[in-house]
Amino acid sequence: AVDVLIIGAGPHALAMASRLLLGHEAMQDVIAPQESYIRKPSEVRAHLKKTRKLKPNQLAVIDSSGAWMKRWQNQFQALGIDFLRSNEMMHPDGFDHSTLPVWASANKRNDFLFLDKLPKNQTYHGPFTLPSNKMMLDFCKHLVRLGRLEQVLWHGHAESMCQCESGMTVTVKSANMTQKVIAQHVIVARGPTWRRQWPAFYHYLEKASIAEIRHAWDLFDDPDQISRLQGKGVIIGGGLTSAHLCAQLAPRGQIHLLIRRDLRTKQYDLELSWMGTGRRQNRRDYERTPLEERAAINKGVRDGGSITPELYSKMSKLQDQGLLEIHEFTEVVTASFDDGWTIVLTDDEVLVADYLICASGTYVDISTDPLFADLQKTHPIEMLGGLPVLTESLQWGSAPVYVMGNMAALELGPDAVNMNGAVRGALRISSALGSPAPSSRTRASTV
Repeated sequence: AVDVLIIGAGPHALAMASRLLLGHEAMQDVIAPQESYIRKPSEVRAHLKKTRKLKPNQLAVIDSSGAWMKRWQNQFQALGIDFLRSNEMMHPDGFDHSTLPVWASANKRNDFLFLDKLPKNQTYHGPFTLPSNKMMLDFCKHLVRLGRLEQVLWHGHAESMCQCESGMTVTVKSANMTQKVIAQHVIVARGPTWRRQWPAFYHYLEKASIAEIRHAWDLFDDPDQISRLQGKGVIIGGGLTSAHLCAQLAPRGQIHLLIRRDLRTKQYDLELSWMGTGRRQNRRDYERTPLEERAAINKGVRDGGSITPELYSKMSKLQDQGLLEIHEFTEVVTASFDDGWTIVLTDDEVLVADYLICASGTYVDISTDPLFADLQKTHPIEMLGGLPVLTESLQWGSAPVYVMGNMAALELGPDAVNMNGAVRGALRISSALGSPAPSSRTRASTV
């Protein structure tokens, strides 16, 4: 039995584990400053040299990949992403917003991208630097090492959970066996990646075609598939994933990118006001808004898929070279596979391709998530648009279960799935749990 069981080992789970490790040392204001810092760099450097040890049975983490940040690593590898979309103040460490840049400076890391096209004005004062993917992964490895978090990670898939006298019983399936884990509290910090979202035409495909079509998340599960894709391709989607796939694959053969609306370019995946000077007021207004209106706000602020100016520049060059053709306001009517794809579009154009990839995201509907099936029977709660109506502490009714990420969007807001949502969700849950401070000691270490 354990006190806290976290399901998932990505950035949201790491943000949660960080706060549990830090206890009362963790920052209480999780909205990052636009300029300057809150804690002194000397305090941050000291924090980054401190090894913290969890109490026995205080925490366990279950992840189907068996490693911290593995799906993140696979996703960025598959898409060839060099720099994050989120800025240097957005990371899973719960001590201070400046931890990542302070760590980078101490380790003489300069692999940042400066946003020279993003103006400094009344709406946005910064930050203007994006860390590289390698920097973020190395930084997270450092956090895992300092917290000895590899010791609490179990390789397995959480299949279901139900309440028991001691809290929750979670059924975990591993390669060799299925076992029951009892936890006083369960925190679900994994995304809804189990259910792919497909365009309408997919549901009318023949079996031979279904066997050949790919979803972007299939590539994240096996990034080596990317290297095997050759020839002409068709990619569906208007967000970062589809754009990165175009940048990766177009040099090997012409790509047709199909977008059901226009291609939209913006630096962040939210309106800039949510990242800039208006972010605190936006947050206060959101939390005063009735639940029924929050889903519409989330959709409006995120405004569907978009790409960064840096990626748009790459795509424009591919278009000039004749390697990429972008079809806006276009969808697939029918598609069939017979030694290659024949695809009919809404404008009656017919495309022939060697492969077809749908970068259409995942479907968020917790009412159909197997992990929550038993919980919905014993502790039914209201659902709005596939999302659960949680308590302010992100708790599932009275059950000792807490939810992070996109599935907590009705409480956390439009950035629930992002790093900002991760640290804010971790704060709410740790406050509800009491977050006792673990033992710690300082040792000589290179930050």
